[in-house]
This record gives sequence, C-alpha cells and structure tokens, in this order.
Amino acid sequence: MRTPKDLIAVHVPKDDLGDYNLTQTGWYAMDDGNHVILGPFESLAQCDRAIRDRLQQQKS
Repeated sequence: MRTPKDLIAVHVPKDDLGDYNLTQTGWYAMDDGNHVILGPFESLAQCDRAIRDRLQQQKS
C-alpha cells in the first residue's frame, strides 16, 4: 500500500471525466500516479474523511 502522503483529494469536473476514465463528477482520492482510489464524493470534507478512514484502517 502507498503511504498517506501519496493520497490527495481532487475535484474532477465534467470536462475532465474522460482523462480519468470516470463517469461522474465529484471529489476523488487519488494516488501520486493519478489513479482513483476512492470516490466520488459530493464535498472535499467527505473525501478527506474517507482518506483518513482508509489510512486508519491501513495502520490497524
């Protein structure tokens, strides 16, 4: 698994969906290789919470 610093929250608008091979706009957690790990989320706060939850699970 990647380290916590490698996950970032990114908003993907409609115009960029094809760049990430996605079908829905929203906030996504992506790794440093621009691979979608989690999402979509309606807000940055929801995305950040999901990233924290995932990282906590990895530590367990």
